[in-house]
Amino acid sequence: MSKAINRTNIVPGVVVKTKFITSHHKAFQQYVEYVDRDEAKQEERSVAHSFSLYQDYMGNPDKTSSLFTHKYDRLTEEQKAKLKESFEEAQNNNSIMWQDVITFHNPWLQEQGIYDARTHTVDERKLMYVTRQAMSKMLERERLNESAVWSAAIHYNTDNIHIHIATVEPNPTRSRGKNQDEINHLIRKEMVDQKKQDSSFAWRNRELKPLFLMVYNHLPQDKRQWQYSYNTIKPLKPYIDTLSEKYIKKYHQKEYHQLIKNLDKEVKELKKAYGEGTRDKGRYENYKQTKIDDLYKRMGNAFLQEMKAYDRKQQDVKRLLDRKQSGNQTARYKQHVPVHFSLRKIEKAFKSEYESWKNQQHYERMQRETERDRNQQNDYERGY
Repeated sequence: MSKAINRTNIVPGVVVKTKFITSHHKAFQQYVEYVDRDEAKQEERSVAHSFSLYQDYMGNPDKTSSLFTHKYDRLTEEQKAKLKESFEEAQNNNSIMWQDVITFHNPWLQEQGIYDARTHTVDERKLMYVTRQAMSKMLERERLNESAVWSAAIHYNTDNIHIHIATVEPNPTRSRGKNQDEINHLIRKEMVDQKKQDSSFAWRNRELKPLFLMVYNHLPQDKRQWQYSYNTIKPLKPYIDTLSEKYIKKYHQKEYHQLIKNLDKEVKELKKAYGEGTRDKGRYENYKQTKIDDLYKRMGNAFLQEMKAYDRKQQDVKRLLDRKQSGNQTARYKQHVPVHFSLRKIEKAFKSEYESWKNQQHYERMQRETERDRNQQNDYERGY
């Protein structure tokens, strides 16, 4: 789980630790499922299967109170159903779940007349009141007091009485959920989907065609492997990525720059949420590159799908030619360069071919520039 943030001095004698759970994390769903469980059945279970608010965080406490909220000491079935709906709505809207643990110092509880050390009894109503006061101050400070929904349960399974609280925003006021949606929209709709509708053989994409065909001619014979993540495609990935890079640079520079801006914003939010502990850095350090990799994977698969469509057309043309030349007998045709060589040999051969193509491109560009300079010189001499 994420690094805990200690919040002291919210109420004297109280320490609060907060953790943040993203909407896709299993602990979020576990809490949603917990909300409408029958608490009577929970108490009938063995200690190994007893109440668990956050399974991988809290362990198996021996004793807890029923759920309570800012308004109700004990929820009815109808109120629990409504609470569950709020948490499900928050999950669907990519809200973060704040998991707070409020720990009370027992001597302070005694001073407040909440805890009796001789009988080990607790005035739950007063404890709920104290919890509500603490949550009110915390939510106000976090600017969540108008939008958040929370529920809690009192735990008695450690030396110090403590309370676990789950807080969400059914309709997030913070921009994180919206930012995530925009990131996915930029990748999938603005860039990848548009490529799917744009032929690499269109005149405006003529500079992509030679590289497109080079990749196509080195694909494995088994077309089921024409997917970006297949190991047999690995030697071709740098060249597929070059196709994607050229396409993005030509048609989607604006969208790509916006994507990078949104990714940097998301990393900043994740860093703020999870903290900078060694265990938690992985939650946000690799996020940006992972999303960029996802863009290239999806764009690469768009090119590979286009190659499949191109291949089907080539096969159809070949069959027509074979029937014309051989009557009813179908000639055997190998469409691709043989792929029984090792991946290393394929990669070496392709690299040589790719370098040759780049040199040809450079030569043609030099020729165009020389011709342009010559024309400019002639215009100058004529006095234009």
